[in-house]
Amino acid sequence: MDLKLDRNEFNFFLKALAINGKKIIDKSVDTYNQLFHLGPEESKAIYSEIGEKLEKKGDFEGAINTYRKLLAHDPNNVDALFNIGKTLLTIGRLPEAIEALKKVTVLDRNFAQAFYLLGSAHFSRDENDEALAAFEKAVTLNPGNAEAWYKVGLIHDGRHEHDAAIEAYQKVIALNPAHIKAYQSLGFTYEAKGMRDEAVKYFKKSIEIEERKG
Repeated sequence: MDLKLDRNEFNFFLKALAINGKKIIDKSVDTYNQLFHLGPEESKAIYSEIGEKLEKKGDFEGAINTYRKLLAHDPNNVDALFNIGKTLLTIGRLPEAIEALKKVTVLDRNFAQAFYLLGSAHFSRDENDEALAAFEKAVTLNPGNAEAWYKVGLIHDGRHEHDAAIEAYQKVIALNPAHIKAYQSLGFTYEAKGMRDEAVKYFKKSIEIEERKG
């Protein structure tokens, strides 16, 4: 006879797994499955929640391994692939992060945050052509992503494409008027164009914001 799934029991189970770590995950999920006769979707939800809890604890390897257990049952699970890519990016395993995030963007062409993180991974490897393409897709899908616009500006800046950089930085401060680095970057870009008055204006603005925060 199937047992009724009690949410408090479910939460206790997840908490116990997070405390005890990744070594008991497979055995415990199997046991929980036998007790409650969970379906595939419920089992996936358990692995997903375990991975998130391990990630929050700072057990990044445990989280990655847990998300990969989910992929063993569902190889095209976009959320699991995204979480793997995000976690790998966090710990600096950039080639693996890129591989996972590329798969996400192939499976879901509208996943704005996946394109942003893919761009960030390429940007960290100085692969600026790939980074720019990913960031541009990210801001097309989500024009409100100020950090993606800022990195677009940085890439154009590095190429001495000053007007394109200024346009991107202006979008950043329109979205986030307290973005100090965008004001500073605008100052340096205008300075590079020989527009000293404009440069001073944005440097002063960055100082004002810094003082208000202090």
